Amino acid sequence: MGMDQPTVVATWENRTQIIEIMGIALQTSQEFQHLWKSSGGTGRLSQDDTDKLVELLRQIGNLNEMLMRLA
Repeated sequence: MGMDQPTVVATWENRTQIIEIMGIALQTSQEFQHLWKSSGGTGRLSQDDTDKLVELLRQIGNLNEMLMRLA
């Protein structure tokens, strides 16, 4: 992370949001891992799986935005 990035501070008030974001991040990571395994470790995906990958990347971006709003 760069020096100009805001720092997210966990507080009693925002812990629920941070836990929710981390839970979604874990699920997203597991889905990404499933896509990798379904490609046989080659990274070659069907069109449907490519669409899922694009959606996962969009979700990661959304999680980042949610986290930065807590900063």
